[in-house]
Amino acid sequence: MPSTRKRGESVNPLNRQWFFRGFHKKLRAGFGKDEGNQIWDSAGKEYQHILAAQPELKRHKGAMVLPAVALYRALESRGKDAQALLNSYGEGMGKRFARIIHALTSLPGADRLVWRHVDSIMKKAGSEKLGYRSRIVSEPPEMYGVDILSCPYHELAKQLGNEKAVLCICHMDKTYSQGFRHIRYDRSSAVSEGASACAYRLRFDPEKD
Repeated sequence: MPSTRKRGESVNPLNRQWFFRGFHKKLRAGFGKDEGNQIWDSAGKEYQHILAAQPELKRHKGAMVLPAVALYRALESRGKDAQALLNSYGEGMGKRFARIIHALTSLPGADRLVWRHVDSIMKKAGSEKLGYRSRIVSEPPEMYGVDILSCPYHELAKQLGNEKAVLCICHMDKTYSQGFRHIRYDRSSAVSEGASACAYRLRFDPEKD
């Protein structure tokens, strides 16, 4: 199908954001094609505006927050419940990832392999190199516990003045983590919700599907 984009018209940068691309479809389904497109285009311009003002943020460890903030602002400017809409989308994406994780950890021996290396996996995912600060509170085999004291996603959202925009990523994280077979993965608090730490607690549980 030939492109309908006019010569010289820029491509919405949000179209290249793999995590948020599906949100355009959600907007069109919820508000109609015209208004959905207008919100999406407005968010794309806001995203460009943020990067034009602070180009270094493109390489920020929490750069995934930028499209969330742009969408949050575009929705708020039109009187929409930005937090609820983005959180719902984050949960939906989390469910998709949870199904994939469950399928992978249902392969013979995969669940125990993950548990055997859970400490190194979690340390790598929450490393200082990626912009996190954390403390280990418990080691396997009984439980692996870690408190994330500072998260680059939350810090960037706070810096941009839209702390609640990052909650959609937190909702995705909390939802997809339920997909691990035989690994009970709980997060009882989050810095983005006002707590002093994101408290992750993981236990091997052969009764959990």
